[in-house]
Amino acid sequence: MSLLAPGAKCAACPLVDFLPLECSSCCLLFCSSHVHAHDPCSSSVTPSKKPGKLERGVSMCEHKGCRNESIQSIAGVTGEDDGKRIARGVNCLGCGGVFCATHRAQTSHSCSSPLIHNARHDAFLDRRTKAQELISKQFPGHRDLPERRLPQQRDVVKMPKLEGRSQPEPLPAKSDSLEEPRKTKTKTKAEKLWDIHLRKVKSTATSLGHGSEIPLEEKKFFEWDVDLDGEKVKRWQGTGKWDGKLRRAWVGNDTPVGKMADLIIAQAKVPRPVGQRFSILQLYQKPDGPPTCLSLTLSHTAGQTITEGASLILVKDDQV
Repeated sequence: MSLLAPGAKCAACPLVDFLPLECSSCCLLFCSSHVHAHDPCSSSVTPSKKPGKLERGVSMCEHKGCRNESIQSIAGVTGEDDGKRIARGVNCLGCGGVFCATHRAQTSHSCSSPLIHNARHDAFLDRRTKAQELISKQFPGHRDLPERRLPQQRDVVKMPKLEGRSQPEPLPAKSDSLEEPRKTKTKTKAEKLWDIHLRKVKSTATSLGHGSEIPLEEKKFFEWDVDLDGEKVKRWQGTGKWDGKLRRAWVGNDTPVGKMADLIIAQAKVPRPVGQRFSILQLYQKPDGPPTCLSLTLSHTAGQTITEGASLILVKDDQV
């Protein structure tokens, strides 16, 4: 049924009134606000007769089981004769029955007449018919197949059988004498400062020579400087602090100490007279320990003799 089937649109405004009123002069349908005041009737024709009396004869909805009063009984207004009624009878357009607002539509009661044309409903019937034909074409025996239903299910809980099974033997209790508390070593302030020093050296060190593709675990990190006369080394042995700025570098573990001396001389641009020999001193102060000065053997490799993070000082051979 169309959306406008229960009512009608007012001729003077866009309101869809479910209880439209018919003008006795122009025979058009209006809402209650414009039935007595609309153009051209309001300007040319003046109602000479009073509206008819209210017909309050109670009539119930004809739908089976409904106890509501019909629309016609609530708002039925008639004129002096049956041919000039101000309010039309609100009946079903199919069977002509009198119903309430809930059961007035044909689909809401058992209407004996065919449904009034509804394009939307017809389109739905066409789509359903085409779908059924397509299913019958693709699956010829679909209608004859019985509906498959799963058997009734029920939860089955199987209890484990303990008979015949050996119970697991309890584990022997651990004696308190076998359990030794873990000893966690707390680092001292000097050890923490040394760890920070190592991280700084490794993060800022550059290659002393070549071989930048060497893995990290095959590198030896250190600090170096030049003190040909050995005066700074002597002051360091007394105070533990180096007088000057140390440069940070790394070499491969297989680099000989003599090769390291040549690289330091080249980078520091130390003059090298004929016959002058040089040595490398390692300055290292163990955390919470005294400063130590060690002369390195030039034939040994860096991995064998150099302590990670120590300071290497280039001095003349006669200062050792």
